[in-house]
Amino acid sequence: MSPLTQVSQYKEQSSACVHCLDRNMLSQYPPRPLLTRLDSKHGSFASSTSMSSSSPITMTESSPSRSNLQPQHDHPTTCLSTHIEETFDLKDLELMMHWCTTTYKSMAGDPASEQIWQTTIPQLSLRYPALRQGILALSALHLASTSTSSQRWRYLDTARLHQAQALAGLRIESDEGAPEAESQATFALCCIMIVFTFGFCQIDSENDSDEERPDVLDEFFEVFQLTRWLVSIMVTSKEHITADELNPLFHPEDPPPTMPNMSRLVILSLQRQNDMEAIQDATHETDVYDSAIEHLSQALEQLMKGGEPKVFSFCWSFRIPAEFLELLEARRPFALVVLAHYTVILHHLRGSWWMGDWGNMILQEIGDLLDPEWRELIGWPIDATGCFLPRTEVQVRVISPLGF
Repeated sequence: MSPLTQVSQYKEQSSACVHCLDRNMLSQYPPRPLLTRLDSKHGSFASSTSMSSSSPITMTESSPSRSNLQPQHDHPTTCLSTHIEETFDLKDLELMMHWCTTTYKSMAGDPASEQIWQTTIPQLSLRYPALRQGILALSALHLASTSTSSQRWRYLDTARLHQAQALAGLRIESDEGAPEAESQATFALCCIMIVFTFGFCQIDSENDSDEERPDVLDEFFEVFQLTRWLVSIMVTSKEHITADELNPLFHPEDPPPTMPNMSRLVILSLQRQNDMEAIQDATHETDVYDSAIEHLSQALEQLMKGGEPKVFSFCWSFRIPAEFLELLEARRPFALVVLAHYTVILHHLRGSWWMGDWGNMILQEIGDLLDPEWRELIGWPIDATGCFLPRTEVQVRVISPLGF
């Protein structure tokens, strides 16, 4: 059960042809968004993480290097570099061993998918160095999360180096003749890179002083943008995967419900508030909010049914309109209210070493930013997560019996 196996279900659930619109978007998709903590804070890695001709990737004749990422026709496919200038030493063997014994569990949620991440994906990485670099990056990050401060920096530096090479090997190309295994490797690498990005920002920030610590929302928005880009590549690569080898990743078993479904009441409340905002403000982006709320509804419904958050949690970043991200970055109050409800899903991933307390940190920051009349609208997320907002008094509009 990979972090984003909901890609296939997403296409089936969409009543409108949103996916077709996304294909058109992908045909003119820009280079990946920058992530300050990964690309700027540590300048020695800036050149290696860029998607330019200076990146440390050498393409073979069958997969030519291109600094221009704009595909030349309407149906782009994704591809990985088939050759990377890399050295493989004992440290890398340590990382691969750690992946095959421990880290692979970070990507899986059931025995069938565990076997894929433990054996099938590493075997695939023997043919695709970019995937291998991604595996080594997440393994090093996992070791950093459990290491002492002196060792932590060594593993963090190693993780950044492998992450840079992995992302530099990820391309959007117009090669319809690419082998299916390449699409499988691309899909797996995107899953790994999403987990890596959340984990790295959390682990690296533990070493920052209060003055150096970045704004929680600013950093999350950057992670969100990068996640959106990676999921868009996953959607494209999934179209070219027909073999049954990765089936457990795409079709996990439906779990039984584990909690009362309060999500519908919450969503109806948000929709009513959206209509009220439209009446009071002629410039209110009603349709944009409607789309974000509807996609949030699908994710919350799956959570209430007992679904594994790794499966669907990150698809929301891909489904929502780009305009909604702009509203978030502008700190528009109602956009922050919607995001606060999304943190309930992130909260359910808090047991994963790479997610930790991201959900509560975001919710606390939102609570600090909102005025009292807006804080009333985030009562359910506060109740559902148990988040403590010391400087606010929130009236809970929806009393939830959920004990999580």
